[in-house]
Amino acid sequence: MNIYAKKGDKVRFLNENGREAERAYAAEILKEGKAYTIDHTDVYGWHTDVYLQEVPGKSFNSVMFEDAGAKEEAEESCMPIATP
Repeated sequence: MNIYAKKGDKVRFLNENGREAERAYAAEILKEGKAYTIDHTDVYGWHTDVYLQEVPGKSFNSVMFEDAGAKEEAEESCMPIATP
């Protein structure tokens, strides 16, 4: 995901990457594959914390997310062009 995402941007929870304890914590709260809305991100030297509007006051490791549009864009680029 874009670690400099703006408030209102959408990300999708992958339930992958990061430390096992971080994934377990996130998986108790978030649903794999679901899109969430960025509240803000805190970017540090070695990691980025993601805060979501749907889960106020809790942070998650950015490596567990992808930009919500990324999957749809990839699928669209592989789709055959319709012919009349």
